[in-house]
Amino acid sequence: MKTLSALLLGASATLAILCAPIHAQDIDADIAFGDDSSSWANDAECDDPRFEGEGMAGNLNQDDILKDATDCKALFDAGKIQLSDKQYDPSLTIVNGTDLGDNSHRWANDGQCDDARFEGEGMATTPSIQAIEKDRNDCSYGFQTGALTLASNLPDPVETEFDGIDFGHDKGDYANDGECDDPRFSGPGMGSVALSGANIGNDRLDCLTLYKAERVVFKANLIIDGYFFGDDDNLYAKDGECDDPRFQGHGMGPKPTISGIEHDASDCMAKWRAGDIEPVTHMDVNGFLIVDGVVFGNDSSNYANDGECDDPGFTGRGVADNSNTEHAGKDKSDCLAGFQSGNIKRAPVIPVERSITVDGIRFGDDDSQLSRDGECDDPRFTGSAMATNLHNEDIGHDAIDCLSAYQNGKIVPK
Repeated sequence: MKTLSALLLGASATLAILCAPIHAQDIDADIAFGDDSSSWANDAECDDPRFEGEGMAGNLNQDDILKDATDCKALFDAGKIQLSDKQYDPSLTIVNGTDLGDNSHRWANDGQCDDARFEGEGMATTPSIQAIEKDRNDCSYGFQTGALTLASNLPDPVETEFDGIDFGHDKGDYANDGECDDPRFSGPGMGSVALSGANIGNDRLDCLTLYKAERVVFKANLIIDGYFFGDDDNLYAKDGECDDPRFQGHGMGPKPTISGIEHDASDCMAKWRAGDIEPVTHMDVNGFLIVDGVVFGNDSSNYANDGECDDPGFTGRGVADNSNTEHAGKDKSDCLAGFQSGNIKRAPVIPVERSITVDGIRFGDDDSQLSRDGECDDPRFTGSAMATNLHNEDIGHDAIDCLSAYQNGKIVPK
């Protein structure tokens, strides 16, 4: 690595390296100022990053070395800048084993590093995953001058598991776009496109990076004692009070409403862990029923009052074969009767979405023809609760049965 002392003209061989090609008027004492070929030349600021001081431009990059002669010489003669003692090698493309790549990012060469693998005062305001290995000059300069360091929470290029979560791979249509598109997660770092099951486990780098940055959370982590706490989409989320009407206690807000169910996660999880709330014993608001913290809802389903529970939030012999999320919270009378008679019980996880993941295990959905029969038909598992005949087409399609057996210790992944 060259030092700035090597940029001082002297009798040594460095003269031949640094002076080509320059004009005679560009040389002042022992300093090569170069020419005025920079896009920022003659703007009364020095853009040559070999210098420092009050007369320097705000954003500097290596392409302006020896290319802002008039500005830099005038400011140097006026005592407003001086040669920096920071070491810098403009040819360096690998730092600490990290390949800096090229300069193909849209914000390359703007004096700020956009590569999300770095952190420090030399970073852009919004570093991007998309800029990884695409902002070489800015990041190389920042790293060498001490304005940047490698990010401490940078995912390894092959890292797929973290905190017990299998992040999968990067085969999705929206992989590496700087947003998490895996519907197992939620939070401000999620993508704006409609999330589908096809993206599960297919956006590894985006979701892992945003998870480590606490911009997304894994939904299975939002399940405590069987209660799914959901997200923070409620108007009164993060106000220090729980506004989910499934709960009661001195940690509750003054007026929890139905719209708060599963939409005040942060507040309610904190209050639950602190022992400040407990499941509500009985709540009936305009026909919408909650008993012992279990949401029975109303009777708005087309299959309400047919003697079978069609709500997929329950499991057991009293649950209809074709129960699905369309009927969640809409078959109150049937489900309540089955629950009170012992023919059904609350499902291990109320499936807000079709795919269920717990402990990093993707249980999937209930699309198998053998789902909800009390046996696990997914051949990825083994144990006493497994069905006799297993078929590969049931992989990831018997979620409730397999999850229940897993949480009761009756099966384990193979």
